[in-house]
Amino acid sequence: MTFDRHRYGQDNYLYLLAEGQDAALVDPADPDAAMELARRRGVHPKWIVHTHGHPDHSGGSARLRGELGAEVIGHGADAAWFAPDRDLAGATELALGKLRLRIHPAPGHTPGSLLIEWRGKLLTGDTLFWSGCGNCRHGGDPARLAETFRTVLGGLDPRLEVHPGHDYAEANLAFVLDLEPTNQAAAGRLAAVRAARHAGVEPEATELGEEVRLNPFLRARSDEAFVGLRGLRDRW
Repeated sequence: MTFDRHRYGQDNYLYLLAEGQDAALVDPADPDAAMELARRRGVHPKWIVHTHGHPDHSGGSARLRGELGAEVIGHGADAAWFAPDRDLAGATELALGKLRLRIHPAPGHTPGSLLIEWRGKLLTGDTLFWSGCGNCRHGGDPARLAETFRTVLGGLDPRLEVHPGHDYAEANLAFVLDLEPTNQAAAGRLAAVRAARHAGVEPEATELGEEVRLNPFLRARSDEAFVGLRGLRDRW
């Protein structure tokens, strides 16, 4: 089993999942970074899976489809961005050779946003960030995102590791502490994130249950409160 997370650009993450030689790339918008990761891990990805369609996550699909002969997979509601070969609308499971993924529809950031669950890890794209959530300014709907947080994320195993599409942890935690200055869990996480950056290493993943303490969006008392909080974060 292989799981790897690779930073590209300033704060984007792409992921590699593999069971033996059955390998998939998740959100590989940087084709060169994706190919280098695959070479380093000694696999030839046969599949490209997208958590959503925004170009900073899906922009490498066309080139990688051609170079790898890979199948591009995602939700049809976001098809205009990346033209999937296989539509995950309505799917709850995805079999890719030996890889077995659970799919959780998570509309809000975009209409076709998905969460991908595999071996205790939850790839959240731009739906859930460390200590935050995605904005809804580019084809999204904050009310639908609020519903996703309540009905989808609220029902998942709290032991799942959270692996987002961006590392926005420092800015998100600063917002949390501005909102909740006595949140000691957030203060401790911010110190750890900053220490990792100064050491030149990636932050450790949090667990979903830990995120409840860190992330006010997971503690919103109602959908209306969530939408209000999202607006406050947009203006912060």
